[in-house]
Formats: sequence, C-alpha cells, structure tokens
Amino acid sequence: MQGSAKISKLWWEHLAPKALVKRHKEVERLLNRFIQSDYGNFWFNAAKMPEGVIRCKRDQYIPVLKLIFVGDAPGVIAKFEYLQKGHRTVSTQNEFESGKVLEDDELVMVPLISVDLVTDTLLIEAARKGISSIDESKIIRPSLLFTIPAHYLLSPQHFPLTSYVLYQHIFGRGNSYPNDGYFYVGVTTRSWQKRWAEHQRAIKNGSPLLFHRKFREESQNGGISYVNHKVMAITDNIDALYEAEEFLVEGHWQDERRLNMIPGGKSGLRYLRENGLIAKSVVPIPDQRDPILSKWFKEHPRKGLPAPWVAEKWRDNDWAIAQICGRDGRLSAEQVRAIRQLANEYTAEEIYSRIGAKDVRQVLRVLDGQTYTRVV
Repeated sequence: MQGSAKISKLWWEHLAPKALVKRHKEVERLLNRFIQSDYGNFWFNAAKMPEGVIRCKRDQYIPVLKLIFVGDAPGVIAKFEYLQKGHRTVSTQNEFESGKVLEDDELVMVPLISVDLVTDTLLIEAARKGISSIDESKIIRPSLLFTIPAHYLLSPQHFPLTSYVLYQHIFGRGNSYPNDGYFYVGVTTRSWQKRWAEHQRAIKNGSPLLFHRKFREESQNGGISYVNHKVMAITDNIDALYEAEEFLVEGHWQDERRLNMIPGGKSGLRYLRENGLIAKSVVPIPDQRDPILSKWFKEHPRKGLPAPWVAEKWRDNDWAIAQICGRDGRLSAEQVRAIRQLANEYTAEEIYSRIGAKDVRQVLRVLDGQTYTRVV
C-alpha cells in the first residue's frame, strides 16, 4: 500500500481560494485515506507524476478525487463519477511513454483534485436533511470549488513567484455543475486571492467586460449556485503558457458559454496591436490585458453596452483565419487544407514531413478537428 502523500503548503496557499486555505491539513488527511484503497493506489501512482495520465473508457471512473466540505463539518470523499458516452476533453496529448495508441472509445485524463466548500445556509440545511431539490435562485453564497491537476500539489516543479498560472473561472447552476457553466480562461502571475479580488471589484464596479458583466447579471438573477476555480496549467515558460491559452480559447470559440472577448495567447496580443489598443512595441504581461480592454471601453463607449467589435471581427472568416494562421509557428491556411487532403493517403508522420509542420502533434490536432476549424 501507499505511504503518505504531501500537499505542497506553498502552492496550496498560493492557488486555493481564501476560504479553503485553512483546510490544507484536512484535505491532506482525506487524500491519504483515499490512496490506501485499491483505486486510490492506482490513481495516486499517476497523480503524483507531472506527465501522469489515466486512460478511461465508458463506465470506468473519471479520475477526479472530489472532496466536499459542508459548513464546519468534517470533509468527505464523494463518489467517483463514471465516464459516459459523449464526454469530451480538450487535449493536445497524442503520444505516451507506453507507446500504446488510444483506442476509439478511450480518453486520456489527468488525475484531478477538486474541493467543494458549501457555506450557504440553504444548501447546508438541504444536505443535513437529505433534500436533493431546492430553489437555487434563493442561494446567497454559491458553493466554492477549487479544481487542479493533482501533480501540481503533489510534485510541484515550479515556484509561485516565478510562475504563470492558466486558469478557468466556471459558474452557473443546476445541471451545469461543476464544469459546464459559463467560463472564462485567464492567465495570472498573482496569487488566486489577489486575482479573484480584482475580478470581484470589477464585477461590483460595473465593468463592461463580458466575463464581469455576465457574472454580475447571473448573480443578480439568482443564476449562480457554484463557482469553480479551475487551474489548467502552471509553467515558468511564457511561450508555452500562451500556446496553451490560445489552444483552450480557440478550441471553445464557438461555445456560447465562453466569456473571453479576444483570442488567447499571442493571437490575442496581435489582435490588441492591430486594433490600436496597444502600441506595436508594447508587450503587456498577462495580467494587464483586462485593464487594457477596460480602458478601451471607457474611451469608446457604446451607449453603456459592451462594444461588439470583437464579435463582428470574428464573424469575418477571412479575418479570423488571418488571426489564427498569421504568426510564426502556426500553419498557413494552405498547409491546413493540404493536411486534410493528404490524410486520405498518408500517415500523420508522412504528412508532417511533407508540409513542414512544427511536429506530428500539430498535424494530428488538425485531423482531429481540434484546431484551425475556421479554415475550410
């Protein structure tokens, strides 16, 4: 059986929401109880490795260790959910140490830790009485979730003060819990407490940015029963971070729940420059992008409503393709079309050699429909 697992106190205090910081030892105790089970042992062997993943098929466990704290009561380990038909992930990983290719009905997943803190009196009372159906519009304090790939806490590779964090804020109610609500993808170098406090101030002060406006509207209309703060990646390589952010935002661009107003990563920086929001010589740090957009809105008011310039631009397919394909390291529109045509006769490795792609994974992502979907 496994020995004890340690959750990095340094990273926990940097990433966890303020209300969860004091639960560090409780979370660690529950984790150690869990890894003594057969599945827990299997999960932990993958979870503690930076490149660790678990292959999942339908009706097998989704590798998310979920811990629930209701009020001041001791935490509990929630039942694991089973993988169902139609479940999808947004992933760039196609090569594995085992050399085994994924089967058609198989997904690869990173083991996660998800902590759910319930503090609303209505939810607490319902939990104590075993009531499963309540009027969620009457919830005053939404449940607070913190979700993170386990290895960032179990085997951290970086230091908080020199790292960038790619995250999602997900919120909603009802069946959208915990991952299918409205979402915003962001990047920060600050602690979670500082960055979320900035978002909260912007929400309360009437910020016109789509994320802030939607959160404010849903909150006022009783549409938020949970907020899930989800860490997607941590790195000290800004280029790798921008690539991951761009991949996430692009992969969800057609999703009506997406609250990002501009492309992610370096395409977003290019957009800001081409539209005159920043000078061409300026390279803003990730945390500066929201203030840049807010400043633009203040200087270009549109009858008190958020300006629709981003949406209008992205409806222009030629403009969108120029943003997606127009920088170093990206495929041209001609290369994307060639990949799709050559796929009828050649393997991804052969296509990679023929068209000069960055690597085989870049070709596979095109063939899987994960990237360059605007290029037809």
